[in-house]
Amino acid sequence: GTGNNMGILRLVSSLAGAPMFWFSGPMTDALGTDVVLALSLLAYVARFFNYAWMSHPYHALPAEALRGITFAAFWSSGSMYAHKISPPGMKATMLLIMNAMYG
Repeated sequence: GTGNNMGILRLVSSLAGAPMFWFSGPMTDALGTDVVLALSLLAYVARFFNYAWMSHPYHALPAEALRGITFAAFWSSGSMYAHKISPPGMKATMLLIMNAMYG
């Protein structure tokens, strides 16, 4: 696609993900960290299948919307999990390691 297509796709991803950062905390509290992380991984699989089968750049719109939601849920839950499992005094280090692995 063109640069214009990429811009629209990134906009859709950002618009879908921004509210999810707000709702991810209560969602993680309700479902549990492990469930949210597993659902995020399943959403990645769905996104990759969508990318594999698309024939037009705009067919990526659902995948990019899902990317925004998935990233926000994964990042929030992953941060909560890293905070939970970190040894005393190592919380910032655990977040740094998570960021280095994923970011």
